[in-house]
Amino acid sequence: MKRDVFKSYDKIADWFAEQRTTLIEKPYLDLLAAHIPFPASILDLGCGTGIPIYAYLRDKGYRLKGVDASTAMLAIAQRNFPDGDFLEQDMRELHLEEQFDAIIAWHSFFHLNMDEQRAMFPRFKEHLKPAGVLLFTSGPEEGEAWGMYHGENLYHASLGEKEYRQRLDEQGFEVLLHRQNDLNCGGATVWLCQYKIP
Repeated sequence: MKRDVFKSYDKIADWFAEQRTTLIEKPYLDLLAAHIPFPASILDLGCGTGIPIYAYLRDKGYRLKGVDASTAMLAIAQRNFPDGDFLEQDMRELHLEEQFDAIIAWHSFFHLNMDEQRAMFPRFKEHLKPAGVLLFTSGPEEGEAWGMYHGENLYHASLGEKEYRQRLDEQGFEVLLHRQNDLNCGGATVWLCQYKIP
């Protein structure tokens, strides 16, 4: 991850909170929910302000832990959910000694550079229970890109589909769904995977 991504989100946190309200991810969150027990524990990596993903799943009765590296974004999340479980941490350094029924890294994982993404798959496995589910977004193809958000230039990167499948398979994940450029979801490229029971 480019080090200034956290600082960029700190600068635009209030604007982001105003903009990021529509739950366009609902079909994928519901699909994730269909593959985990209830009640279940969910780790939300890059939870931001907690709206809309953390809020939606919390309201459905799931137990969530939100992790974000942006101090300002997490401060808003804690105001939104005073009794919420939040941790300020870089996902690349994640070692919670805890396992979850599901992990979500929605529009956060792709801020890591390619090597950092490769290193995350063992961390995902480490933090998932057997048969746990991983939901993340990537770019539509291999490469790096920059996107302007409210005057801040944010870094993005993606591996290619073939390598993602290889990395997931090496860590014992089965790809349940891979959808590229979903126009009903803001053009997101979505991966839903399940950790196969050893």
